[in-house]
This record gives sequence, C-alpha cells and structure tokens, in this order.
Amino acid sequence: MAIWKTAALQLCTTADVAANNRQIETLVRQAAAAGAHLVSLPEAANILLRNNLDYPATCRVEAEDSTLALCRALAAELGIWLHAGSLLIRQDSGDRVWNRAYLIAPDGRIVTTYDKLHTFDVALGNGADFRESAAVAPGDSAVVVDLGAFRLGLSICYDLRFPYLFDALVQAGADVLMIPASFSPVTGPVHWEPLLKARAIESGAYVVAAAQCGMRDGVRVHGHSMIVSPFGEILAEAGDAPEGLIVDLDSDLIAETRRRLPVRQQRRQIGQPRLVRGF
Repeated sequence: MAIWKTAALQLCTTADVAANNRQIETLVRQAAAAGAHLVSLPEAANILLRNNLDYPATCRVEAEDSTLALCRALAAELGIWLHAGSLLIRQDSGDRVWNRAYLIAPDGRIVTTYDKLHTFDVALGNGADFRESAAVAPGDSAVVVDLGAFRLGLSICYDLRFPYLFDALVQAGADVLMIPASFSPVTGPVHWEPLLKARAIESGAYVVAAAQCGMRDGVRVHGHSMIVSPFGEILAEAGDAPEGLIVDLDSDLIAETRRRLPVRQQRRQIGQPRLVRGF
C-alpha cells in the first residue's frame, strides 16, 4: 500500500509573470508545509494573456523561463514532486509556443515533459471562439511517468475531451490522471465536472485537476479545481479563488476499485459498426 498526500493548486495567473511566481511560491510552500508529496499547478501557470497571438513575442525559451527555474528550485528545496501543470514556452524558432507540462523530481531534475496534444480550437459563439493552434504547436506523443508508488498519466485541459488519450494512458499503466486546465466559463459549468468524473470512472484512476480561476488578463476562467477518486467521487473542490486542495491518494483504493469494476479486463475487440438505414 502507498499513500501520497497530493495537492492541486488553483491559481489566478495574469500577464504579470513576477506576480504569478510569487503566487506559485506561496501556495507550493503552503502545500509542502501541509505534507504534500506531489504538488500540481494548473495550465499556463507562468502567464495568461487575453490575446494568445501575443504569446510568441512575450514568452521565454525554456532555459530563460523564470517560472520553470522557480519550480525546480522549490522542488529541490522542499523535497517534493512538482508537476508544473503547464508552462507556455517559446519555441527556439520564435514562431509559436509549447503548452508544456513538466514533472520535476525532489532533487530539482526535470524527469519528463509533455506537450499538449489537442489545441483548443473551438467555435462556441458569443465572443467565446478561440484558436489556440494559432500560437501553440501541438505535441505528438502521450506520456506516463512511473514514480514507483503511482504512475502518472499526463494531459492538459482540452485533452480532457478525448477519451482515447486516457484509455491509452491507462493501458500504459497510469493510475493517476493529471489534468491541469484553464477551462472556459462557457463550457465549464456544464462540462468540467462530468468530464472529470467520466475520466476517473472509466479508468478506475484518480484525477488531479488543478485549474485557473478568476480573470485571465480581463477574461474570466472557470476555476473549480478538483481531485476525483477512482470511483468518481469528488474528494476536494475549489471555488473561484486561489487555494490549494490536498488529498491522500491511496494505491489500495485504486486496486479495490478496479477489482470491483474490472472493465479493463472486460474489453472486447469489435469490428466496424454496421450502418443500418431505417428509412
């Protein structure tokens, strides 16, 4: 049996990177003081802008990003695993940015990165249309990280809507799904909670979903960070202000949930569905 105290930190990130870093440091230190072994930040923890076309000129390359440097220093000082939900990092070419997750070890090493696979390109109407791909280059591979006690499956925000990604992560051994986000206030009230619960239930895995809250450079985001059990229960939920959620992840609960609902072992291969005309 393994139990890890895990924190999902809800931030209100703005265009002011220095202020964002101060907020991150305060909440990470609070989580570590409360005993957190694994701490997760939300999507775009380093900077959030109203116009995503401004990111390539504003963001820094990886070696110069102050938030990444801060996260590495905090992980090493505090002896914690730090999942920097995602940071917006300028590509070397300068044309676009990566929406990139970092998993940092307790000695400050970057263990792995994950680039967001699915960019948020939507036509929601009423001024809520968005084309993330205009500034963000999509990744091309999924990532599962084996930490011994748990295996983390990495994803970012809009990835939440693509169940085949999480199916692949769980097939590769993931039992904790990291879903940092900056969710739309249009879809958030109706989609955020049911999608997080669905990913947990269908996978028999914990979901750790640290989110952005408040105003993003004048544009509101949904908030409501959550940690969900493998059975689909909300173990902790934030409101619309910066805060830290802390929950004990229990490896025995994952095993027991998967024993009671052995859907992974009950998968069947099916052929192409038949299309039947009813008219």
